[in-house]
Amino acid sequence: MRTVRAVLRHALAALRGRDLALWAAGITFFAALAVVPVLLLALRGAAVLFGPDLVTDGVRLLSGALPDAQAPGPALRALTDAALGASWPVLLSTLLPASLYGEGLRRGLLQIAGEPSGAKTGWLGRIGFLPVLLAAPLLIAAPLALAPSVAPDYRAGGWSAVWGVVVSFHVDWVALSVATCLVFLATGPSLLPRALAVVGGFCAGAVLTGFLHGFLLFLAIPVDWAFPFAGLEVVGAVAALGLWLYLLHIVLLLAYRVLLSAHEVRRSPPRT
Repeated sequence: MRTVRAVLRHALAALRGRDLALWAAGITFFAALAVVPVLLLALRGAAVLFGPDLVTDGVRLLSGALPDAQAPGPALRALTDAALGASWPVLLSTLLPASLYGEGLRRGLLQIAGEPSGAKTGWLGRIGFLPVLLAAPLLIAAPLALAPSVAPDYRAGGWSAVWGVVVSFHVDWVALSVATCLVFLATGPSLLPRALAVVGGFCAGAVLTGFLHGFLLFLAIPVDWAFPFAGLEVVGAVAALGLWLYLLHIVLLLAYRVLLSAHEVRRSPPRT
């Protein structure tokens, strides 16, 4: 318990007077450019590895099980159709904007660590994000493969829905944790021991998965996202998604800062 308090004190001291909100907003900007290309590559890769039926059926079932208040189903199905119907030259062109996510993540993780950025920071982040892109088809295939089991539970409501949430949480937790570990190990600066990065990646992945399932509750709230934007539905949807991405990046940065502080506290000599 004393060590936990020491780690938290160290992390708070490292964040004092620094602009965490700005760093998370910076990553969110890069993510806004990259998230659709990443999903296009992941869905097409899953279709190549496991067949297009797994992707189309999984997306259809999951989109049908999501809350109806914001009607995300048509957008998800349109994204899937684009991923499966795009030509290979088009998909290859998405690699550049998809890799921008890695640049944003590396810049944000350097800032939270108090390390300077260099001329090669952007390219190092993009190259370091390639393991995440390579793993993405496998990571997205897992929840799609379980969609026939989970989607009926979501639609049934009651305790069946609770069981569906439990199952989907654990599947998504593994997928997000693997991606987070790859970000900590390859995309970000090499400041953490591998074992700590892996353990921290799975702990951070649990919190990120909780936020992701919280977004499902957000979808169920019958609020007009376009109301503050004079009824422009696309603008409202983009703003809502951007807000959740922003919150996810705050969690990611805080988790990385705590891991760095844990590493520093463990390395520091004990007080006599």
